[in-house]
Amino acid sequence: MPVPMPSTTDKSTTSSVSAQTAQEVEKPSTQSVASVTNTQKTEAELEAEREAEREAERLYEERMEEEYAKREGGA
Repeated sequence: MPVPMPSTTDKSTTSSVSAQTAQEVEKPSTQSVASVTNTQKTEAELEAEREAEREAERLYEERMEEEYAKREGGA
């Protein structure tokens, strides 16, 4: 499913984005500290993400095999 993209002609969105960008430029040190703490993850969190990725990949492969089996059977 496609992700909706904001319209470039929407003036209210553009002005709020500009204001937000201006605030971020004014306080770069606060932003960089926040970015560092948000990106640091524990080994357990990383392993949980990897496991979730592996499970999603397994389910995807399973569904694809089922879909191909349906197409081969109907042909």
